Amino acid sequence: MATDRRLRGTIRLKLEAKLLPREQSGRLWAGPGNNEVCSVCDEKVTKKQTVYEWEYAGGKVHMHIACYEEWNKVCGR
Repeated sequence: MATDRRLRGTIRLKLEAKLLPREQSGRLWAGPGNNEVCSVCDEKVTKKQTVYEWEYAGGKVHMHIACYEEWNKVCGR
C-alpha cells in the first residue's frame, strides 16, 4: 500500500476530480474484504483485510482502513 503522503495526494486529486465524496453520508459498513478495488489506492481489499464500504447519493465506495483514515484526515475530520 502507498505511503501516507502519497495516499493524501491521491485523495486530493480524486476529490478534485469528484471520484471520491467529500462528505461521509449514507450507509456505512465494515467487514472482511472480497477483493473489491479500493477507491483510494486502487489496490484490492483482500479477504484477510477489512473493507469500509458505503453507499451515498453519488454511488458506492470501498476503502482499506488506512485509506479511509487518510481520507478522513484530508477532509478535515
